Amino acid sequence: MIAQLRGRLAAKSADRVVVETAGGVGYEVVVPLGVMERLPSPGAEVTLATELVVREDGWALYGFLDETERRFFQRLTSVTGVGPKIGIALLSALGVERGARALREKNIALLSSVNGIGRKTAERLALELGEKSRSSPKHRPPRRQLGAKPRSRH
Repeated sequence: MIAQLRGRLAAKSADRVVVETAGGVGYEVVVPLGVMERLPSPGAEVTLATELVVREDGWALYGFLDETERRFFQRLTSVTGVGPKIGIALLSALGVERGARALREKNIALLSSVNGIGRKTAERLALELGEKSRSSPKHRPPRRQLGAKPRSRH
């Protein structure tokens, strides 16, 4: 998996960017609208948290400015019938906070207002992720690092 990408922002278009690494490789990365709006102008250095999606018809790299956005995208695409296109559409339309709140409150009208999400998909999202969104992704307690030993209480 490609978890992070750092390099020079070589190009920006409607829904994707090209990030050129120090080794000269240019990666095309699909990003939500909110990420696109917060990116600097081409030529600047950027770091993106990424999610690589491998399918029969090709590989696609999705980029986010922080781990919270990436985790929310992963949650969305874990639901049956919700692929990366719908995940990006929801993040573009609502962002993490509004999206998590819509799931928590089971706001089917708001969820189904997102391009590509019908009533049934909105209901499935709310049912499967509503409880998981109770703790907002930004306010989750820190996890113990992998390989770290638990502290002794003595």
